[in-house]
Parts: sequence; C-alpha cells; structure tokens
Amino acid sequence: MRLILSLCNNWKDYGGKRQYVRWGKEAGLDLTSDDDFFSDSTIKSYYKAFVKAVLTRINTITNEVYKYDPTILAWELINEPRCHSDPSGDTLQAWIEEMASYVKSIDPVHLLEIGVEGFYGPSTPELLHVNPDAYSRTVGTDFIRNHRALGINLASVHIYSDTWLPHSVEDSHLQFVNTWMQ
Repeated sequence: MRLILSLCNNWKDYGGKRQYVRWGKEAGLDLTSDDDFFSDSTIKSYYKAFVKAVLTRINTITNEVYKYDPTILAWELINEPRCHSDPSGDTLQAWIEEMASYVKSIDPVHLLEIGVEGFYGPSTPELLHVNPDAYSRTVGTDFIRNHRALGINLASVHIYSDTWLPHSVEDSHLQFVNTWMQ
C-alpha cells in the first residue's frame, strides 16, 4: 500500500484553509475571505512552512525522511480547492504553480497532484457542458489548465454523482460518470 498525503483541506475539517486565514487575522492581517489563502503572501508563507515541516520530517518508526519515504506515492496540494472569489481560475492557477514549484524544490521525487474535484473550466469551453451543473463553473478550478502546471505529474478527480445529481436514478449517475471521465 502507498499513500497520497494531502497537505491541506479546502474545507474546515482538520483546520483547512480557514485555519490559515484565522491565524493571519489573529496576526493582524486584513483578510476578507477564506479565499485569501490563495493570494496573501503571509498566508502562503504559513502554508510553505507547514509543507517544508512535513516533507522534511523524519518518520519516528522508520527513520526515513518523508521526502524520501517510498511508502508515500504522492503529495496532494489541497483537498478540493475552490476559489469562489475568482471564477476565472487565475488566482488558484497562480497558487498551484507557486506551490507546485515549492514542493518540487524540496521533493523532486514524489508525484504531486492538486486534489481538485475535476470540474472543467474556461480553458476547455467545449467541455463545460459535461460538468455536473452550472455552479461547478464558478468555483475557480479548471481541470485541464490546472494540470498543465509544471511540477504537477498526477491527476485525480473526486466524483460525487449522488450529491451532484441528487434527484437522479442510479443509471443517470453511471451515465454522468462515464461521460465526465471520457
């Protein structure tokens, strides 16, 4: 078994990006949204400090530095990132590019993924109709563009067809998943 370790969460579970913004506010930063996680230089420095601490941590059982640990398949930048304040995706894309470069500067060996759900965005207008709903176009992610960032060398999607299509029958869920994955 090999692990994909997520380095942050978009959601409040385990603190997530909200906790980073909370720390920034407590330090006197003028932050207006949890989305400031993706653009504020101080908040980004907090994230980078955490990433460095994790990647350079020594496993207390194996004495292996995490960045060399073969048990780890990949790092995930953030679970299900969303940046509603910028539906164009530019803010999130800049963050992905910066953080992918940073992670790879510490650990050039392990695979690196983003953690997006897989919604198509402005870079592929011909695929927007495949998204589960119009809302998914407003979350600031762009699956194809996001995965073109240097350093990102693994793609994954999170599929919640039962949540995204709550009033559909199981056959519709399967049809959606098949269409979306093609």
